[in-house]
Amino acid sequence: MRVLLAVGVVALSLGCSRGVRPDSEVAGTKPTTGKVYTNEAGEKITLIALEPGDAKKALVAFEGTKSELDGQVLVAGVDTQQRRAVEYWTMWRGHKQRFVTVHDRGGYEDLVFSGVNHTGYTHLKPDTGKTGALKVEKVFERYQDLEGEKKYQGLLAFDRKFWTSQAETQLSEAIAATNKACGSKLTSTVAWDSITDAQINKMSFGSYCVGPMESLQKLCERSDEAKRAVQQKLQAVECRLDDAKAALKMEAQKVIWSVTADRTVQSDETTTFFTDNL
Repeated sequence: MRVLLAVGVVALSLGCSRGVRPDSEVAGTKPTTGKVYTNEAGEKITLIALEPGDAKKALVAFEGTKSELDGQVLVAGVDTQQRRAVEYWTMWRGHKQRFVTVHDRGGYEDLVFSGVNHTGYTHLKPDTGKTGALKVEKVFERYQDLEGEKKYQGLLAFDRKFWTSQAETQLSEAIAATNKACGSKLTSTVAWDSITDAQINKMSFGSYCVGPMESLQKLCERSDEAKRAVQQKLQAVECRLDDAKAALKMEAQKVIWSVTADRTVQSDETTTFFTDNL
């Protein structure tokens, strides 16, 4: 069973010490085997396989990741369709997200952890000592305790304010890097009134909207002429959703960057646009 590729073959005690609520996400399952992954940064991620195997579910516990996931145990849907990789998809703040992927690197396992909104990646490896001391029932019971807490349920529900804030932070960081490279004073905005909750829930707007800044930054790093053009001709960048097509256009000293639910303007197109229009 490929689920066990990621959680190992360490056979631990089966069954549960207490009953599971009928409405629980883990109703009808029980923990079987588990594996602990760690790294030198102190991150620790525990994977617990749940049976029956055809449920394709697991528990994922986070510690030391320096994120809001620390101390949490999430139910994951297990995707074994990728060649030599197992993906764990969990719900967080209304988004179905892949925080954890375990790769078979041809002789060793590599767990790749990406944080909320995929703002970075770290690698963890199996920890034999901690796996040997693991008690899967304790993790299972910890999940049951969390599941009954209102705060935990709130962290699973869709949170528009959280996701817009995440996007604004990514944009601010991209603008700061661009302004440093170009010697400019650009500002950025997102036309949130053009974007519905459903679209925010589907898309990563921070990742979609940083494209123009990344292209401008690279141009400025290569050319003093590009720096002067940005300083003289641009003041702002606005990101918005357009159901019709992804596009770039200039209005006065503002770049309007439109993305769709399926596409953003690619970096070579963006670079060409700025080269032709600045």
